[in-house]
Amino acid sequence: MTLNDRMFPALSFLVFVHDPVVAEDIASTLEESHPGARIVLPANEAAALAALDEHPQITLAVMSMSPEAAQASALGSALAARQARVVLMGFEAEERGESAGFAVLHRPFRTADLLAMLANPAR
Repeated sequence: MTLNDRMFPALSFLVFVHDPVVAEDIASTLEESHPGARIVLPANEAAALAALDEHPQITLAVMSMSPEAAQASALGSALAARQARVVLMGFEAEERGESAGFAVLHRPFRTADLLAMLANPAR
């Protein structure tokens, strides 16, 4: 790691989405909009936690998870401890995520919707 890497760390994204087509779509959108960013696509929660050991600084995590699971899971706790911004997806997230304080990527979403999540750090 160079001094420049420590002073200006690359953006890192965690995409923990159960549908592999959607996960790849989100990852390619993030890659196109932020060349050079680190993008982690774990297969399960254990792999996501292991990835956090390797990439402790996560800028944004997009996850298929209910707000309750995001708050109670080891992954959610690890992301909160790292002050990562969490965006939830899925039925439960759409129903209760925003009232629980999470940003929610509503379906069907467009590239512009995902990019707006990145541009709006308030949620």
